[in-house]
Amino acid sequence: MCSLRPHEDKYTFSAVFQITNRGEIKHTWLGRTIIHSNHRFSYDEVQEIIEKKDGLHHKPIVLLNELAKKFRAERFKEGAINFSSTEVRFELDEKGKPIGIIVKESKDAHKLIEEFMLLANRAVASYVSKIKVNKEPIPFPYRIHDTPDDEKLKPFAAFAKKFGYTFDLHDERAVAASFNKMLKEVQGKPEQHVLEQLGIRTMSKAVYTSSNIGHYGLGFEHYCHFTSPIRRYPDVMVHRILQQCLEKDLKLDKNG
Repeated sequence: MCSLRPHEDKYTFSAVFQITNRGEIKHTWLGRTIIHSNHRFSYDEVQEIIEKKDGLHHKPIVLLNELAKKFRAERFKEGAINFSSTEVRFELDEKGKPIGIIVKESKDAHKLIEEFMLLANRAVASYVSKIKVNKEPIPFPYRIHDTPDDEKLKPFAAFAKKFGYTFDLHDERAVAASFNKMLKEVQGKPEQHVLEQLGIRTMSKAVYTSSNIGHYGLGFEHYCHFTSPIRRYPDVMVHRILQQCLEKDLKLDKNG
């Protein structure tokens, strides 16, 4: 990860992908790099470029947005759940006094960044999962998300049914499909907020663990926080362990 400040050399870990226009990952490379950013965009600037298909670097930005949409559609097809939380921020006057509340809408520019962060996180976790030391997997802080708790899910399904939304509970993929169907149909209706919030509460909490069971909400077999902007200590560990794995691979290559 690196600072967004432009016109500075930054030592980074990078996940580099060769991707076709159809969204097929042809090659993945992980390693240390130096990044020199020529320009810093805001989300609003990128959103305007996406909508107008014009502006600085508009061709690669529009292409990346199309790829992000393909990745997103594939995630939902594979069982990811389309939960989205509402972000609220305060509007301040010149003295820093709150004068209003602004609901921040997640637009294509935000989703673009999200999808490529997910791609990098998934690639790193998948790579590390294949590394063995003395025929044993190495300890690694996976970010995992368990399946929903039946004790919470059944009452929620009964509550949602009162609004006309039915849930198929016979397996995990059916539950995810039912959630996505409800989340799509409830958009703009009076019950939207309460069903979205209660639906999130039926979910297990995501946690860090070396016992990888996958990430149910994202539909990923392997996942970690390689790109995490919060930088919790387990996220720092991801970088340290990744470096050790890359050095191990390099030694194997040199030794034939």
